[in-house]
Amino acid sequence: MTLTRNLLQPFAAVTPPRHMAHLVASRSYLSYSPAELQDKLRYNPYSYIQVINPDVSRAVKTPRGSVAFFDEVKLGYQAFKSQGWLEEAPEAEWYLYRQSTPSHSCTGMVCTLDLGLCGQGGLKTHEQTLKARENLFASFLERTGFHAEPILCARTDDDPSSQDTDHLFKEILTTTPHTDFTTTDGIRHEIWRISAASDLGSRLTKTCGKCETLYLADGHHRLASSQHLAETHPELPGTGQILAYVVPEKDLVNLGFQKEITGVNLTVTEFESALHNMPQCQMSSLNSEHYEPSKPGNLVVHFQEKSWKITRSTESKEVTDADFIDVHLLKEILGIQDARNDIRLEHLPETARPNQGWNSRAKAHPDRVLIVMHPIPFGQVRQVADQNRTLPPKSTWIEPKIRSALFIYEFES
Repeated sequence: MTLTRNLLQPFAAVTPPRHMAHLVASRSYLSYSPAELQDKLRYNPYSYIQVINPDVSRAVKTPRGSVAFFDEVKLGYQAFKSQGWLEEAPEAEWYLYRQSTPSHSCTGMVCTLDLGLCGQGGLKTHEQTLKARENLFASFLERTGFHAEPILCARTDDDPSSQDTDHLFKEILTTTPHTDFTTTDGIRHEIWRISAASDLGSRLTKTCGKCETLYLADGHHRLASSQHLAETHPELPGTGQILAYVVPEKDLVNLGFQKEITGVNLTVTEFESALHNMPQCQMSSLNSEHYEPSKPGNLVVHFQEKSWKITRSTESKEVTDADFIDVHLLKEILGIQDARNDIRLEHLPETARPNQGWNSRAKAHPDRVLIVMHPIPFGQVRQVADQNRTLPPKSTWIEPKIRSALFIYEFES
């Protein structure tokens, strides 16, 4: 008899106790301003931020990102477990998680994915990774032995498992959640825990077993680093799995991811002339510096005191705006040949937009070009993935984002 394994699998998560979840789970530390970060570190001893910032929380004197630093992170993690601020489930479970804002709600399954099946086409990717970040994440995983942030995956509406899965979700949502809290950013977090050994858990296993293909929406570096670790250290228990949040494609929210290039030594006249010579597009100067791209195919470029609108031709060879920017603006005009590693290129998510608009950032730094694009529709992302192609690094910013340490997969217990 041939044994088969499922792409989606239940697991025994490490989670905060339900009465402490709102205190322990945190946003990505990169999303906090310096003042907010200091406030968390000073006034909330239960925050996961304490674990991943041992240089501040425990005055550890080791360089950030070093092996010794990650060892200190693991010590902090173990301390949280010993104090009961993080608890490991006694058995494998499925975790239904709903995140709600005043305008949007997203319900999906937190589980692990089989990395072997991911590599065989079970998880389709669309974005290149930055090698430095990939290596950094791999080092973190190897030294700490846990995943604290799930990758975000999309289950398509036409997937064979979708109808039955959605039906089960509706059944579960009629019951009382195990954990339910709202954070200060106005987001409500609800968690239902279903034992994999229960009747409902068995039905979920059978239903999720029908799902053979997912699309990676967010977490390319976490995936790449996990695959690297599994290949180099197959002897470590559990490295063949990765923590994931699987949601229906229709629940995803796409935001823009902008490009900033530093050290530009062109004059405004030279730069404008180069824009005029780009193929398969129309270029015009903008009188309003607050103009935003209204749809895919429209770009806005800011440099010093001027702004331009770029409209791609329908005959453009590039599938997405990100590809067009990479070829014609980054490579041909600005000399960015390697978007994965060139230190002059920075990627700015829409959540980092200045209050005065992106143009204010360009005005404040005369040596920088800022390129603003409309969010890439996920249909185009799927098209790229289905063709086994990739977008340039950091082309998409897709939500929802799950708070760190709300679910932890400990692969080296």
